[in-house]
Amino acid sequence: MGSGRGRAGAEAGARAGAEAGAGRVGSGRAPSLRWRIVGAVALLLVVTNVVVGAVTVVAFREYLVGRLDAELATAAGRVVGDGGAPPSGSSGSGSSGSGSSGSGSSSDGPDPDNRFIGVPGQAAGTVVAVFRSGSTALAGYTDSEGRQHGLTTAQRRTLAAIDHDGSPVTVRLGSLGSYRAQAVGNGDDVYVTALPLGSLDATIVRLAVVFGGVTLLGLAVATWALALTVRRALRPLERVAGVASDVAALDLERGDTDITARVATSDLTANREVGQVGTALNRLLGHVGRALTVRREAEAGMRTFVADASHELRTPIATVRAYAELSASSHDLRAVHANVDRIATEAVRMGDLVEELLLLARLDARTLAGSAPLVVEALDLTSIVVEATMDARTTAPGHRWTLEVDAEPVTVDGDAGQLRRLVRNLLANAASHTPDGTAVVVSLQRVRGEGQQTVRLVVANDGPPIDPALLPTLFDRFTRGEASRSREHGTSGLGLAIVQAVAQAHGGSVRVVSGPGRTAFTVDLTHTASSGPSPAQ
Repeated sequence: MGSGRGRAGAEAGARAGAEAGAGRVGSGRAPSLRWRIVGAVALLLVVTNVVVGAVTVVAFREYLVGRLDAELATAAGRVVGDGGAPPSGSSGSGSSGSGSSGSGSSSDGPDPDNRFIGVPGQAAGTVVAVFRSGSTALAGYTDSEGRQHGLTTAQRRTLAAIDHDGSPVTVRLGSLGSYRAQAVGNGDDVYVTALPLGSLDATIVRLAVVFGGVTLLGLAVATWALALTVRRALRPLERVAGVASDVAALDLERGDTDITARVATSDLTANREVGQVGTALNRLLGHVGRALTVRREAEAGMRTFVADASHELRTPIATVRAYAELSASSHDLRAVHANVDRIATEAVRMGDLVEELLLLARLDARTLAGSAPLVVEALDLTSIVVEATMDARTTAPGHRWTLEVDAEPVTVDGDAGQLRRLVRNLLANAASHTPDGTAVVVSLQRVRGEGQQTVRLVVANDGPPIDPALLPTLFDRFTRGEASRSREHGTSGLGLAIVQAVAQAHGGSVRVVSGPGRTAFTVDLTHTASSGPSPAQ
């Protein structure tokens, strides 16, 4: 049997280990909480930085375009206001031309006199075009060295298509790139001025590159710092998980009932969430430890109970067997009759013991189930106490019995047989464990309360006090005075255990107070007035 229990415990331990291993494998496959947090925060940082960068770049470009538009308006005003009348004809027609390698004399380019193209204060790369009645009067630009260049037909068409309402627009002038252009009408003449967007676009690109680089660098640093921070923050949680794993590794089926593993106080105060989990785990481990301790004590008590019951039954069984053998070998009828009487006495004793054990088992079962006693009815407890006291006077005439009861009958709701046994056991206990001449006072009275009344039964005597060392276990089963197995008074050691079980089954309690000159057993039963007998349970 022991080896079977050991094998069962080993199998349970193997199953627990397999489950723990499966948990570890599963946790290895799934992303850890730490990296999930780091990934989520990193993704949030990327999205935030991209949005902020995009908004910044767009806003800064709009700002630069606004400044360029202001410069464009100034340049256009200078062209219209300072250039005078445009030349007649289409001097700027044809392909893009270039002047000589000199510094740009007045005889070179589409505007030799620099009246519109290359005027003082005009920035390099500024495109100027003048259209008269839909035809190009001149169109060109100056480079960084001051040389004039003409525009291609496609470029002139692009400029001619611009609305001359004075609003800046962005146009693409072929190989020259993007420009901000403004067309202003003056009679039949249309003056178009355009400034290059190349440097502005280059600035925006550099800004975007710098912003992206800083974002990547910041993301790397933030991810590293966040990983360390989350790891430190989750370290207490890992220790909590370690405590749970240590407890799961215990072989509780084999008797490892001492659960000493607990979450440390430093981890409970690390942060609120881990503290809540750790506190709940500590509380759970405490409950489990107490439950295992109770189970171990219950098993030990059951083993003791079975051993005591076997011991109690062994003696009468041996006595019956011995007298039966004597009767079988004896030819004396008087001896045989005496032996039969002795066998009957022992049989009655065994029957009483078995009946008491069955009663305790039934009371235990109904108490654990939260059920009421076997039969509940309105009882006259006064008559039961009077009858039991009269019987005690007959069976123990050497004691001085005194009965104190109220004039009005005291009623309770309960089981008549069980309450009668309770009273008789208390009186038998007083008669069995005190010498002749002891005064025994039996009193029954009501104790008023709010909405209910308590019926109090007291059995007191002035005999020798009970050993103080015996008081904590006095109501345990098979407990006898002076912890002996003597059968001088024929007691089984179950009388007071039955008294306590019956009192608890009726929602009451029993207690004892013992000292020199007085020992008193007090039973309190709570009674709620009822109009009649209750149905059997």
